[in-house]
Amino acid sequence: ENGKKGKLKPAMYVANHSSWMDIPFVAWLFGLVNYKFIAKAELKKVPIVGRSVKIGGHVTLDRTNRRSQMETYKAGVQWLKDGVNLVTFPEGTRTKTGRMGSFKKGAFKMAQAVGTPVVPISIHYADVVHPLDYVFPAKSSWTRPRAVVKIGKPIATEGKLDDDLLEEVWQVIADGLPECQKPAKDTPIGVK
Repeated sequence: ENGKKGKLKPAMYVANHSSWMDIPFVAWLFGLVNYKFIAKAELKKVPIVGRSVKIGGHVTLDRTNRRSQMETYKAGVQWLKDGVNLVTFPEGTRTKTGRMGSFKKGAFKMAQAVGTPVVPISIHYADVVHPLDYVFPAKSSWTRPRAVVKIGKPIATEGKLDDDLLEEVWQVIADGLPECQKPAKDTPIGVK
């Protein structure tokens, strides 16, 4: 969708999160397109990744600090206003089971504040490619599934309540996942 001055209108891209590999998979999709990740502040302490987060000017969030949450919200809204795409994993952390979990509202509130669409991304089998307890990705084999990244259609934010938007995006991502990664039946859709 075209925005001002012939540039593409920015969007908030949201994906399920089951592995460290989710970040490079999504980054590979974007290539040289202008985007910023919203990442937990702890990543700044991880060798190589931390340096990339700092140099890339990505938005970081201290999940235990309310002030940091507000600063992250303001920074995210400003990036969207400036025409920069944002990418986040609204579960807030990697799943331990491989199944999609509940979403937090922050990304959806940012997108609504600017009127940008939310683009759902379903990432298949990243937790198999790089299991939670492995330092490096697992050795590929004929029996191990390959990761697949599916980008959904943009979902408009205008005129939608926070909870309705979150539920719509959550459902689209969940529907795009293989059965082994779909949320458990008792999984709440959103959390505070």
